[in-house]
Amino acid sequence: MMRTRSLAACLAGVLAAPVWPANAAPLQACDVKLNVTDQDPAGLNVRSAPGGAVIATLKARARWVQVHVTSDADGWAAIDGATLIEDETGGGESPLFKGHGFVAFSKLGFEELDTQSRILAAPADGARVLLSISQGDEAKLPKATVLGCSGSFLKVRVSGIVGWTQTFCANQLTTCV
Repeated sequence: MMRTRSLAACLAGVLAAPVWPANAAPLQACDVKLNVTDQDPAGLNVRSAPGGAVIATLKARARWVQVHVTSDADGWAAIDGATLIEDETGGGESPLFKGHGFVAFSKLGFEELDTQSRILAAPADGARVLLSISQGDEAKLPKATVLGCSGSFLKVRVSGIVGWTQTFCANQLTTCV
């Protein structure tokens, strides 16, 4: 009887852990918070693996839902949690999901680039600058599409340019500096 319980506990742990295909590209570690931009009333599916079984759904329609991205998995964001931001300053938070899962990067984003943003050729501080946004350009800040991440850098497409930035604003209700 004891052996059956131990086996069941072991299987439950294995089934709860994210599954990563053997032939997939390696995960790239990240540490960024992004907003769920998917406004589908059915919600954004959190999956056990890229394209895997649905383990949770994040409903963000008319709500500010933010996820913590821990890895870039070739078009998929590995997350370890999601939070509903409840007040205008970003202080009131309610957890919506806690655990490990994957969501499509195409369903995530941020409010805007900062007014001092630089789009770099690589995810490194000394990398060549591909695009620079200056103070005073606030009214014409270009929209950026999130493609991936590495460390605290986001891989983005801005005005047809693909590059990396650390200077973005994920707060939907206040001004980021």
